Amino acid sequence: MFLPILRCRVVFLTYLSMSRTNKSHRPPGLKGKEIGLWHAAQSKNRCKGDLDYQTKFAPMPLVGLNLPKIQSVIQEFVEPVPELPKTSNEHISSMCKLPTLSTSKQTPEEDEAEELFGEIRDCFDVSVGPCSDPDQMLLTKESLARNPDIDHELCLSMRNCMNSAAYMKISKSRCELPAYQFKEDIVSTIRDNQVVIISGETGCGKTTQVPQFVLEDQVLGGNGSVTRIIVTQPRRISAVSVAERVATERGQSIGSSVGYQVRLERRYPQRPHGSIMFCTTGIILQWFRSDPLLKNISHIIVDEVHEREFLCDFLLCMLKRIAPLRPDLRIVLMSATINAEKFVEYFDNCPKFEIPGRTFPVKTYYLEDVLRETKFWLPNNAITALCRDQSRTLKQRLLKSNLSKKEARILSYGKSPEFNKWLHSLKGLSSNAIEILRSVGEDTYPQTDLIAHSVEHILQNTQSGAILVFVPGLVDIKDVIRSLRELNPRRYDDRYGSVRIYPLHSRIPTSRDRSLFEPSPKDQRKVIIATNIAETSITIQDVVYVIDCGRIKVTDYDPRQNTSTLTAILVSKANAAQRSGRAGRVQPGICYHLFPSYVYNNVMSDFLQPEMLRVRLEDVILRIKLLGLGRVKSFLINCLDSPSEDAISKTLIFLRQIQALKLIKSETSNFNASHSIKYHEKSHKVNRKSLREFSEAVKKDVNAIGVDSLDSSCIHLDSTDEDDDELTPLGVHLANFPLDPQCAKLLIFGALFGCLEPILAVASCLTFRDPFEVPLEKQQEADRCRIELSQNSLSDHWVFATVIQSYQGLNSQIERHQFCRRYFLNEHTIKDIIRLMNDYAQLLYERRYIGTPKPNDSNANCNQWNINLFRAIMCAALYPNIVKVDPRFTKEGKPKVPVIMACPSEGRANIHPSSVNSKIQPTEPIWMVYFTKTKLESGSYPSIFDSTVISLRPLLFFSGNIEISKIVKLCKS
Repeated sequence: MFLPILRCRVVFLTYLSMSRTNKSHRPPGLKGKEIGLWHAAQSKNRCKGDLDYQTKFAPMPLVGLNLPKIQSVIQEFVEPVPELPKTSNEHISSMCKLPTLSTSKQTPEEDEAEELFGEIRDCFDVSVGPCSDPDQMLLTKESLARNPDIDHELCLSMRNCMNSAAYMKISKSRCELPAYQFKEDIVSTIRDNQVVIISGETGCGKTTQVPQFVLEDQVLGGNGSVTRIIVTQPRRISAVSVAERVATERGQSIGSSVGYQVRLERRYPQRPHGSIMFCTTGIILQWFRSDPLLKNISHIIVDEVHEREFLCDFLLCMLKRIAPLRPDLRIVLMSATINAEKFVEYFDNCPKFEIPGRTFPVKTYYLEDVLRETKFWLPNNAITALCRDQSRTLKQRLLKSNLSKKEARILSYGKSPEFNKWLHSLKGLSSNAIEILRSVGEDTYPQTDLIAHSVEHILQNTQSGAILVFVPGLVDIKDVIRSLRELNPRRYDDRYGSVRIYPLHSRIPTSRDRSLFEPSPKDQRKVIIATNIAETSITIQDVVYVIDCGRIKVTDYDPRQNTSTLTAILVSKANAAQRSGRAGRVQPGICYHLFPSYVYNNVMSDFLQPEMLRVRLEDVILRIKLLGLGRVKSFLINCLDSPSEDAISKTLIFLRQIQALKLIKSETSNFNASHSIKYHEKSHKVNRKSLREFSEAVKKDVNAIGVDSLDSSCIHLDSTDEDDDELTPLGVHLANFPLDPQCAKLLIFGALFGCLEPILAVASCLTFRDPFEVPLEKQQEADRCRIELSQNSLSDHWVFATVIQSYQGLNSQIERHQFCRRYFLNEHTIKDIIRLMNDYAQLLYERRYIGTPKPNDSNANCNQWNINLFRAIMCAALYPNIVKVDPRFTKEGKPKVPVIMACPSEGRANIHPSSVNSKIQPTEPIWMVYFTKTKLESGSYPSIFDSTVISLRPLLFFSGNIEISKIVKLCKS
């Protein structure tokens, strides 16, 4: 029977893969003591194998399995399956040698790949360890132990360091910082209190100076051996740049007494004693797994807590929980002066220390002032288009507020009486400027042309000072750069221009960002175009002018549609204050806000909504369960701001669907329900004959049961929202991976089924970033390149595997560079992806899923280019992210744009134009799995950015409960 196989859990599949490699059997004829001696010898050999790094797998507990049946089903994924529905995607002739699709087992030659991996590792200027490899200096489970010899040695070393010429030279600039004037008070407050809030204006020096104050106080006081300072930053670039700045101020190179650890990059201090370690928030949360009380850390400094970043709020909740159990631990929270009282109250009215900012004033201009000063002008047709775009944007925002379409349309074209009154009160503005303000309305100016015009105005009317421009995202950065070069190509030329442009974004490697902090030559001006990454932590000393577009991109999760929305919204007053504070470091500064003063005074909120309230919660819930912190809702209610119950319930349901959690209550009924086919028509019963027909139909072929008769409502998603779960064995594995649970599941399946390297490439791209970097004017050409790289596989995920394999298969750096240019690939991103693939392979090796830490290991890649197995793995890992594509036809029989439906509760969706499946026109219904579904500001439905077409067989095997509402029709179709 096939049906019992449909409900097999992931542990079954795990055993199947591991059993293939277990070739050790007890010799026949052994009795009594001989059997015991044989097992002892085997155990000894296994231990020796561990030392030689040869152990491959650690079996998971299995009960009551019918292995021959499972193996026969898995074999169907290895053998060829019927061809998938044809689409309009045509296979374009290859421009270079690409790996070929195969439905049989095939392992490519590995000698060249091994040599290539060595070359790639040599290319990196920083040695990168595996992301799963914890800092052994920091993760020892032993508490800090005093060592008088180390105390004395560190004290002498500190005195020598402070007397060095390099330290003395930099000390002069340190003494000018406001924080330095309060050094003794800060140190004594931290010494006498377990939790301290330090708030300070931007540029006061709290980020760079407070960790040094604590280090010097402890080491010179004879406590160096029991001093390990950890400083968390919300972003990678902040952690790296601040660590390098602090090391420079100490007259040392990075890696001496100051280090950092971020994703894909780390430089540890020479020894943990008497050191400062900068890291991102996620790094320290990983340490809780091996050291729940952080017994080997003396001081934790959490910077930029006012940003209310998701992981930061979770860390604060954890620190509050362990503080009574670690009275020797010192916790320092550093924040902007805005809203610091909320943190004081959260930590039971702990002491608060305020540091004043610099004294240089910053003059503020709003949109009406910018239009008046720069004489910016728009033609009438541009003003009409601006008004139309603003109305459309406002309408979409109003629709999200649950207004009807009619109400949203009426409100989007109207202006409040207060705004009109304010508009008529303005003096000294041209009629064109008034019309621009009227079109912008109660919002900010949305286009980049005014930014470019303002930059030109500043450069033409001033002689010195860097310009910092804030925009929402990477596309806006590119638009501003293009606009500037169109205005004055010679001035902004990369090589010979008098102005150097610095794009600042998280997608730009840190090695290219470090020159930002160096002073510009006297004959050259500097323009930095950045996202909100430049609001905090990163300080560029020579910035005098700030241009604030007034928008910021945030991710908002809608639990009803299970969709994340990336939207550029109006900044808060706190954001505006932070941005204006970036100016005036070395002289009085000027900030140009591109929103009206009316918006600042009457529309803007004081703070943005905390990230905890607008993101998915899978990661935090798995952490809660892994650390044994009790019920999810009971824990999260103790956070600064607790997520909604709807978001928590949706996440719990999702984690049950991927078999990471199981309800403790009603376990027997859940088991029976998950291994059954339900029939809901009142007066009928499911008979054995019907079930037999259905089973035989499934085994014969996906089309034999009529694909169109199984719609998305047949896949039943458990809707239980109780909060009494425990981690499953699979859940424990997923929770121990430092990445999204679906991507962790992807890695596990790729390793177990011998399809490692392609799956590593997919997981790295999904968790890191897309390797493509496409100019806006060449989008169509880039889409054709994606289709070529897909090899007509109907899979965006296969494109990722093809890109990495093709890049690695090229012999010279020139060929690789040409390959990247031809296919619109970012070579820096590809190198980072390859590093991440090595990290993930190391992680799988440490957990004994694979036998060696090499991504191209032959045993782990026996099905490397088996496209059918690849589809099955994608389905197993990404479920329940599935959509059904229904074909549509005109009256003449010509294909129309198909209807794409997600789960019944999530509604319709679109395939993003960048996907290789965006123009798919099937002749019969097909299914897809996806990872990313995002609601864009410009679209009516959520967009799916990456997808893979799958057949019905793996969907039936790996899906949730199956409900049959019309079994007679199903079996006859």
